[in-house]
Formats: sequence, C-alpha cells, structure tokens
Amino acid sequence: MPELPEVEHLRRSLLKPLLGRTIRSATLRRRDVLRLVRDGAESRLARARPADLLAGDRIVTLTRHGKQLAITGSSGRALLVHLGMSGRLVHLDSGRRNANSDHVHALWRLDDASRLLFRDPRRFGGLWALPTPDALEGRWQALGPDALTVTASTLARRLATTSRGLKAALLDQDLIAGLGNIYVDEALFLARLHPLAPASNLTRSDVARLATAIRTILRQAISDGGSTLRDYVDAQGNPGRRQRSHAVYARAGRPCVRCSTTLVGSRVAQRGTVICPQCQLEC
Repeated sequence: MPELPEVEHLRRSLLKPLLGRTIRSATLRRRDVLRLVRDGAESRLARARPADLLAGDRIVTLTRHGKQLAITGSSGRALLVHLGMSGRLVHLDSGRRNANSDHVHALWRLDDASRLLFRDPRRFGGLWALPTPDALEGRWQALGPDALTVTASTLARRLATTSRGLKAALLDQDLIAGLGNIYVDEALFLARLHPLAPASNLTRSDVARLATAIRTILRQAISDGGSTLRDYVDAQGNPGRRQRSHAVYARAGRPCVRCSTTLVGSRVAQRGTVICPQCQLEC
C-alpha cells in the first residue's frame, strides 16, 4: 500500500499539470468508489452530481496529510483521494492515450484538453467528496500528526499514551499519520529500536532519535520517488526507486548494511517485519 512518500511524490507530480486548471467535466464510472462527507458522517450517493467531483471548479490546491491526498477547488469543495493498495491518479496530456483503460472509476477533463484518471483494480481505495474546507480540516484532525514533520515532543506525547509495541503504535494512523510497513521498519532500523519495545517505555533520547529517523527516511524516500513494489507509479507513470535502497524491508536472510549480521524476518503487528538482531536489541 502506498505510504506517505508515495502519496507526497504523487502530489508533487500533479502540481504542474493540475494547479490553476479548470475541471470542464467529471464522470464517475463506479458509484461505490465515491462517498459524500457531511457533518463528519459518510454516505454513499444514489447519484453523484458532477459538482461533487469538482466539475466547474478551478483547482487551487493539492494538499496531503498522512497517506491521503486532497484536491481543492475554487468553490471550497474538496475531493479526498485514498489510493488503497492499487489506486492510481494518472494525468494524460491532450492526445495521449491511456495504456490501461480498464478499472478507471473516475475521469476528469480539464480546460487544456488533458485528463485525470482514477484507476483502482483492487478497489481498496476511494474518493470522498467534502463540501467545505472545514470539512476537510475536520477529517484530517481526526488523524495523528503528519509523520513528515512530527517533532520529538509531539511524538513523545503520542507514544506515552499506549503500551503497545513500537511498530504497532507507529502503524496506527490515529497516533501518527503516514507510516506503513515499509517505512516503520526502515525508521526503526535507523533509530536502532526494536519493533516490540513498549512505546510508552522509550526514553527521551530514544524518542528524539526515532523522530529524526522517521523524518529522514521519509524525506529520502520522497526524493527517490517512493518505493514501487508492485503497483505504485506517479501521475506520469514513473515508478519509484527507493526500493533499491531499503536497509531492512524485505531483506530477511541478507546481511545488515551496518554490521553484516544476518537480518531476521518475523511477524509483528500482523505484518512481515525484518530487523537486525545486533543493531536492534529487544528491550
């Protein structure tokens, strides 16, 4: 599933082709991928209005919190996009054909004759229509702080509220938004912390090291265009490169890049997990 770096790189790849463009038309091909959010409650629409998909609006911002991307129009309406496991936002310049026309659930035509497609073969992602900026803000306030900018003091306060193992806590989007299996493993390795260490037992030094590691790993991954393990590509169809530099993720049985000890795979928080038993001693 795309995590914060993949969604942030996607957002950046959409800025130039989308900002300032007016959406001339919007077509929803699968009704069940769209939900309307009003007063904090979600509902499926019997029939979506083009305005719910920002038809007629000029695109004024593309923002992100955690793994969620929002396209906001000049009317104040916003469209929230969650990629799920296989979702893609694809931008096609005028005259460019779509190589994968199947599983396109929503289509937008812009005033420069380009198109934006939402494609999701496995349909774990979706679209959420929000009527106002406050509705978007309320939606994102329910999540934890964004992992890309989290500070040590904020992270310490969040971790102090749970006795869960560290990996399980960091995967909780209500505690900190944006981290998934890949970058939790990578950040814990960089910070020399064990995924089963009780989150509330970390010292001030541990938390400071972890906060720095999280920001560092995420910035590096964004710079590399994210990690492409299966489906992820950016708006122009380019895969990420970060998978070439993973220190521990999916490297069980191979030598640690730091100490050459054989990396060990296990399951933590119901996720495949890889650690260095020398560098990440269990607490």
